[in-house]
Amino acid sequence: MTKSILSPIVVILLFAASLLASTSLFSQSADPHAGCDHATKAVADPHAGHDHEKEAPADPHAGHDHATEAAADPHAGHDHASETSADPHAGHDHSSHANSGKMKIDDLFKPSCEHGIKMIDCDECRYEMGAVKVTPKTESMLKTVKLSQAASKKEITFRGELGYDNQRFRTVTSKVPGVITTLAVRRGDRVEEGSLLATIESSELSHQALELRKLSAELELTQKKLAREELLYNKKVGAMEAVQEARAARDLKLLEIKCSRERLAMFGLSAAEIAAIVAGRSEAAQKGLLKIVAPIHGSIVDVHANIGSAINEQQPILDIVDIRQLRAAGQIMEADIATVLSELKKGSINGFITTQASPGMLYPVKAVSADTAIKATTRTLEIQLTVKNGDELLRPGMFIEGTLQIGADQQKPMLPATAILEDDGSSFVFIKYNDSLYLRRDITVESRQGDAVIVGSGIEEGTEVVVEGAFLLKSDILRGKMGAGCAH
Repeated sequence: MTKSILSPIVVILLFAASLLASTSLFSQSADPHAGCDHATKAVADPHAGHDHEKEAPADPHAGHDHATEAAADPHAGHDHASETSADPHAGHDHSSHANSGKMKIDDLFKPSCEHGIKMIDCDECRYEMGAVKVTPKTESMLKTVKLSQAASKKEITFRGELGYDNQRFRTVTSKVPGVITTLAVRRGDRVEEGSLLATIESSELSHQALELRKLSAELELTQKKLAREELLYNKKVGAMEAVQEARAARDLKLLEIKCSRERLAMFGLSAAEIAAIVAGRSEAAQKGLLKIVAPIHGSIVDVHANIGSAINEQQPILDIVDIRQLRAAGQIMEADIATVLSELKKGSINGFITTQASPGMLYPVKAVSADTAIKATTRTLEIQLTVKNGDELLRPGMFIEGTLQIGADQQKPMLPATAILEDDGSSFVFIKYNDSLYLRRDITVESRQGDAVIVGSGIEEGTEVVVEGAFLLKSDILRGKMGAGCAH
């Protein structure tokens, strides 16, 4: 009984289990991930459960103590600041003597150098103090003077421009119509007074020369006729009327010859050339060949004609100018006008000019006149100056700067301009400290007067200053700029 009851129950349970298994199989095949426990399978992922923080030591630098390993670096713990002592100039404060030219002389002897001695005594560092130690041979090439008081005047500055002096400008013209057959000069050539410039062939000159030759021959006949009539009259054979007619004929020829000579002189012929025509020795003039010569010494500024050009009377051929003296127009500031005009009433005013082309050269000038009105745009008064230019280094058109010397002489400390040297816009001189030591001293220049300079400050009266050969000393103290000495 019991067995028969259990059998159906077992059958039912087995059927239910098989049904559940069958349902599970079908649902799994429809969804590939159905029933798949990813959380469980995550272990299959190589990174699943992988704690990167714990695995960080796998990094070659993980846990690497650079502070500890720094000792392995050849520079680790290397104190470069402490090693600067290896630099021969370490600790050398160059700024302390950068302006040695302005330092007191006693202070130049105080600083020490890296060589453990006073800088001014060190052959390698002395130049940094603006000091030069010379040999007897070098000293023999130097010339010194003592700074002293000299007479100077009040100065008024001006700017301006150079120009030609119209009194030294000539336009050469033809005095007869003709054709240019030769042209002996070009623009820019220098010529002397009387130099041949050109030759003109003129039919009018030829006609006038032949006319003079004819009149000269006729004069000889009239003179012979007069002599004959006077002889006949003296012998009581001729009449006085015949003598008077012969004399009148002679005087007429003399007048015609005089007019012919003057006309030839107007053509430019000299008295000697005219005499040669009268004597029949001037073939060139009889052929009408006229020489054009330079009326003054100077340079050819412009040429207005060429060989073969037909020219008329008074037509320009070329221009010549003598630039050994120039004119300049200077502009005086309004505040200085009254002073300048007052001085001009007394006569010309002396002064000097300089140019950018020759900044170290001073040229003497004289202010001779002033305009009647000031320029409205610049509020300046233009003055006219004469400029001596014997070496012909100045040229019209150059800009100039200059000074006019006004009033009575005043005593000012002065030096020859050759004593003044320049470095980075600063002026300085060398003074003699003893027979072998010379020192640089920075100065201020108050003004320049000709070849002299008025010293404003920097050195005292009586100081012995190098005026010749200073460039030898300058090259020594500036050798640091040329790559020698101390490398800063």
